[in-house]
Amino acid sequence: MKVVIAGGGIGGLTTALALLHHGIEPIVLERAPQLTEVGAGVQIAANGTIVLRELGLEPAVASVATVPAGFDYLELSTGRRLYYAPLGKEAEARYGALLYNIHRADLIDLLAKALPPGVVRLGAECESVSQDEESAWVTLKNGEVIRGDVVIGADGIHSAVRTALRGPEEKQFANILMWRSLIPAERLEGLNLPVAGNNWFGIGRNIVSYWVRKDLYSILASVPATEVSRESWTQSGDVEQLRRSFEGCEPTVQKMLAQVDSTFITGMYHRDPIESWTTGRIALLGDAAHAMVPYLAQGACQSIEDAWALATCLKSHGRAGVQDALLEYERRRQPRTRRIQAGARYVVDWAHEPDAARVRQRNGRLKGLSRIDPLGEISWSFAWGHDIIAAAKLPPGEVVGLSAAREGKRMERAESQRAFDLWKGVFTPDDVARGDRGQHAAYERFLLGQFPAPASTQVKEVDLDGVRSLRVAAEGAGHEATVLHFHGGGYVLGSANSSVEYASRLSHALNGPCYTVDYRLAPEHPYPAAIDDAFSAYRGLLAEGVDPATLFLSGESSGGGLALALAAALRRAGLPLPAGVIAVCPMTDLTLGGPSVKANSGDDPAANRETLTNLVAGYFQGHEPTDPMVSPLFADLTDLPPVYLAAVHGEVLESDTTRFAERAKAAGANVTLKMVDDSVHVFTLFPFLTETAETLEAIGQWSRKLLPR
Repeated sequence: MKVVIAGGGIGGLTTALALLHHGIEPIVLERAPQLTEVGAGVQIAANGTIVLRELGLEPAVASVATVPAGFDYLELSTGRRLYYAPLGKEAEARYGALLYNIHRADLIDLLAKALPPGVVRLGAECESVSQDEESAWVTLKNGEVIRGDVVIGADGIHSAVRTALRGPEEKQFANILMWRSLIPAERLEGLNLPVAGNNWFGIGRNIVSYWVRKDLYSILASVPATEVSRESWTQSGDVEQLRRSFEGCEPTVQKMLAQVDSTFITGMYHRDPIESWTTGRIALLGDAAHAMVPYLAQGACQSIEDAWALATCLKSHGRAGVQDALLEYERRRQPRTRRIQAGARYVVDWAHEPDAARVRQRNGRLKGLSRIDPLGEISWSFAWGHDIIAAAKLPPGEVVGLSAAREGKRMERAESQRAFDLWKGVFTPDDVARGDRGQHAAYERFLLGQFPAPASTQVKEVDLDGVRSLRVAAEGAGHEATVLHFHGGGYVLGSANSSVEYASRLSHALNGPCYTVDYRLAPEHPYPAAIDDAFSAYRGLLAEGVDPATLFLSGESSGGGLALALAAALRRAGLPLPAGVIAVCPMTDLTLGGPSVKANSGDDPAANRETLTNLVAGYFQGHEPTDPMVSPLFADLTDLPPVYLAAVHGEVLESDTTRFAERAKAAGANVTLKMVDDSVHVFTLFPFLTETAETLEAIGQWSRKLLPR
């Protein structure tokens, strides 16, 4: 088998090495007259190092690269530490390999030197690509035809192969400009710049910096595009303009930038995910397939992962099955790179928050992360913890995609599979990339679009002691009971409006009005905003004359945790207890210490450890997550009113429910626990599920037993 690779960058050269490792002949066509690489530093995290190690190249990398001791996140204006994640040997133990920082030119050089003579052809510019049933070929600008069994376009964001397959396409501009510079070590003497990721974050701008060699320091400084005139978008930027963009920053930054004597400036671009990377015998790889912004520092590593996956697929299928091999390669790689692309775009917004209020929220979330993810393991394992060598031996469906669920997971019943797929499709890459704002809009779109309330539902906006709420009454509902409901969404997503349909079914089940509360959301309104609003809404209902003996608290997911936290604190606040609490799949432990949080990530499309960590850290921020009004699992449950708990075997928050049930029973509480099989997180949101109707019917019967006779 012979594979023609267009492009002699990191992806193309690694692909050639991986193919040779698997007994396949490569030829690399590079249009440049020599292998030089514009740019400065590149990060090779554990997921890339594992492949380079397998190819025998880690000693060469280690000889020219540096190993950062950690990632240091600092405030740009003051230098105050916001978050620190240890790396080095600690990260090696967690992820199976070291993380290296290396000069891009050094990496290109060692990859090229590892290839046999004649594999790389320089000055070979691709004019067109073609194929027939037996082969594929590249026609060079000089008219020469290079033929093989497969053609791979590894020719970057400006890929000629991609253009030949798909026609001209627009790149997406992030409205960010990046200044890159390299500073010799002797100019930085006296500055505290350890061998680490030294990163500063401010309003609309940030600096990412690290040692790429023992004697060479790399800086990437990014600013809003409006700060640089378009005439300056050239290879050599105006150093004084760079310094003006960081005037008033902390002294270390200003002294560091004072040593910059030349800089290279580029716009920050990416491409949207595409539906297909392959056409017959031709496929795309690396930036040609999934160009991404540099804010997860995964561009090189994803190309390296691509290379290994491609080589193993071609080896597995053999020369007669190259088209099937390319389709399998795409199936293995597309979901993962789509997730990494979206995550990188999210970090761009996160790193360039436009105003002081959003910066305070970002910094508050970092405080929260330092409490529940002090090693950065949850935040980074989705990128760094992927072993493509092991993954390539598993079925393609084991790959984890955008929803953080395994692509090949299937439920036993058609109706539960429908719910699974609905959860899986809630967020698009654009939604994830836009962070809290994008995900909030998508969550509203999902609930309101999929589950509109019946036209006969009565909805009235009310004020409960200063908290906006909606009074929802199902058609024919009486006044047997009153429900005070708190929606889910990790304290960041959701609203009273999007919970009306579910509230109408609660109203029907308990035969009375359901008040769904628009409590304030994080990160704009961190703890104690939500629990304060919950108390106010409860007091508001009491003030309206609702008998607490007929009042039930309700919530799902984080709203379930909020309902339980309120119930556990009412006696201490001197307030009468409600008749009972209904909590479906509640989040009760915001330390995320439950065993199912880690064990079931990948099986639950509605909730995963990484996303939950970001959500809850944005909620409690600088507060302690073990506070009982944050995490009711740690509350004194002695006076807890009767509770009805429901959860699903196999969901991420399963152990949040079961551990709370155990503690409540041990405290003497009246606990009913319903565990459901073959279903999804917060299954009661899906009215078409059999278990939803059964559970709401059971809740109705349970509630009537608790009402005054």
